Amino acid sequence: MKADNPPYFSKTLEKGLIILDLFDRDHPHRSLTEIARITGINKTSTYRLINTLVQLGYLRKSGAGKMLKLGPRAFVLGHHFFHGFDILQSVKPIIDKTFLDQQVSIDSALLHGHTLISLYRREMPNLIHFRLPVIMRELYARAMGKAILAQLEPTERAFLLEQLQIKRLTPDTPATREAILKDVDATRNRGYSINNEEYVEGLICIGAPVMNYRRKRVAGAVSLDFPAAEYTLADIQRRFPGILTKLAGEVSEAVTTADL
Repeated sequence: MKADNPPYFSKTLEKGLIILDLFDRDHPHRSLTEIARITGINKTSTYRLINTLVQLGYLRKSGAGKMLKLGPRAFVLGHHFFHGFDILQSVKPIIDKTFLDQQVSIDSALLHGHTLISLYRREMPNLIHFRLPVIMRELYARAMGKAILAQLEPTERAFLLEQLQIKRLTPDTPATREAILKDVDATRNRGYSINNEEYVEGLICIGAPVMNYRRKRVAGAVSLDFPAAEYTLADIQRRFPGILTKLAGEVSEAVTTADL
């Protein structure tokens, strides 16, 4: 949030949207006290905003009323937004074609700040099932995240790495900033990223950046995902990098047209 807001900027609306943004797959329930603490909004204002959102149907009270979760209006709004999102309509047929031609699982996401937001995914039945987050923060452990890190300016990448709370998600997760930077350098030299069971055991992925060519910046990423029980990394590297980079180029064209 900028210190100097533009004319006609509604700070009340901003606070309401900040509150709604606190609810996600990992945090489906929040308390009033927790919301006030995280947002820094005083409890009186938080109470008023929450009750307005409850009355409008964007939040609802659960249990004894002490906990809050997203309401039906939030679900409907999200549904309309997702299915009306122009870039999704452009990217979907591109990914679907590659999925059908190659019979391989494909993931895509857009960059928002220093997080990835899931865009569209096609999954083969042989892929291991895991809980895929809508918002992905562990860029250092995911093929799509690594592909993006390799495209950032050094100063921006250094700033991002300084903010990271590195977690060892599997025994193979890079656990230090030095290891992450070494991996980023290898990604840049190779032209695509590798996630060799670093995010989820049993899952190997290769990723490539999605670019906005008009703005000359990275806008997201795509990945091809494989079950480690059926594919070796050597086999993946021999057969799929060209398919991946072609897909990334086609998605980049769609993103550039949409000017994301």
